[in-house]
Amino acid sequence: MFVVTLPQTAAVDPTSFAERAKDAGVDLLEIRGDLTPNVLAFESPLPIIIAPRYKGNALLQRFKPTYIDLEQGEDMELPADVELISSFHNYNKTPSVQELLSLIEQCRNEGADVIKIATTIQSYADIQTLSDIYEVLPRDEKLVILGMGRKAYCNRIFSPFRNYLTYTYLDDGEEIIRGQIPLAVHKLTAHCNKPQVFGLLGSLNTQSLSPLIHNTLFEQNDIDALYTLFLTDDLDDAYDSLKAQGVAGFSVTSPFKQSIIPKLDRVDEGVEKLGTVNTVVREGAEYVGYARDTHGLFEGYPFLKESHSVAILGSGGVVPSVIETCQLSGIKDIRLFARNKKARESLASTFDIQSSDLSGISSSKPDVIINAISGNTALQLPKAKEGAHAIDLRYGCVTEFQAEAKKAGYTIYDGLPMLLHQAIAQFRLFTGKEPTSQSIKEITSSILHHGKQ
Repeated sequence: MFVVTLPQTAAVDPTSFAERAKDAGVDLLEIRGDLTPNVLAFESPLPIIIAPRYKGNALLQRFKPTYIDLEQGEDMELPADVELISSFHNYNKTPSVQELLSLIEQCRNEGADVIKIATTIQSYADIQTLSDIYEVLPRDEKLVILGMGRKAYCNRIFSPFRNYLTYTYLDDGEEIIRGQIPLAVHKLTAHCNKPQVFGLLGSLNTQSLSPLIHNTLFEQNDIDALYTLFLTDDLDDAYDSLKAQGVAGFSVTSPFKQSIIPKLDRVDEGVEKLGTVNTVVREGAEYVGYARDTHGLFEGYPFLKESHSVAILGSGGVVPSVIETCQLSGIKDIRLFARNKKARESLASTFDIQSSDLSGISSSKPDVIINAISGNTALQLPKAKEGAHAIDLRYGCVTEFQAEAKKAGYTIYDGLPMLLHQAIAQFRLFTGKEPTSQSIKEITSSILHHGKQ
């Protein structure tokens, strides 16, 4: 069953939120004493969980809940015909399997109808610990075992298959704790039986639409697979764990596009030329690296084929693929502008293009500017010639680069077209199949809808 928590932003009109949640497919509404203690009584279209969180009986006096969620150590007299969710949260770490089993036994002894354990994921070994719990517990027991934190996404993606309750949220900004997965993504995995596992390997700060895109592709093409996030600050920890688990493949984003190469069993010739990987696929016992950024750029921005000059900003992991795409598009005048002198000169030598310091962009007059700098940087862009374009490979926000480019007269694009077409190329590698045109329409619609949130 899917549970959403009433967010603080919805406390003034909880009925509308609850109705929207029900329409979306939510089963239970949680009201928490530490988040919305003053919400007034209302007629909820959904059964209610009250989680007092040490705020006393005030909420119980206003509502008639189906469940009451009490933290261990929180004592309260329960109304008749209400089920008890006994919760344990550890916001610092994940205890050992034996410690967690002892906590579960304690919850049983206290008369819990549902047992909920939530721990903080510090390493990928912690994710394995939470998975191991299920192997030694009765399958018919009402359990909710969840990870918390940035690394917990790849634990929570399996919640609907394992847990009695799945805690989720409707829209961006309504998640209650890091690691939660939006309901829209959970619903895309409902067709799965024994899914192959794919995901995105990236830094802890990674925010991505890739789970929405890839899970839509899998669902629309009836592929028994799911796509999650493998976020980490320790590449060795994450990669070793993913390999041990036998994951079927993963996308790779900053900052691991280059550092992952020595860990792979082999790479295709595109990687050897570009020195960067964005896709890894398990082929037999081997993990093989591929470069598919060029596919995303080439298919996502067709006007590149009609351009004569391009200015590329930055020298990071995706830049070799950007240069390669521009050359494949037939662009002769390619200039690289970057702060890192050593990196830009190395790229200029490898691809036989011109390069200069980032400040040099102000005196150029390209048909296209492509910004591959990950952070906001103050730039003085040249006034656009007629029909000029500016691409910011970031997406999901209005950046300073986009604002400056618009002011200078360029037609603006973000990184979503690249992400979409890159995902389609990865789908082919992951599954060996061609996505249907309908699935591509569904992805495009999902992305456009997300952009309006």
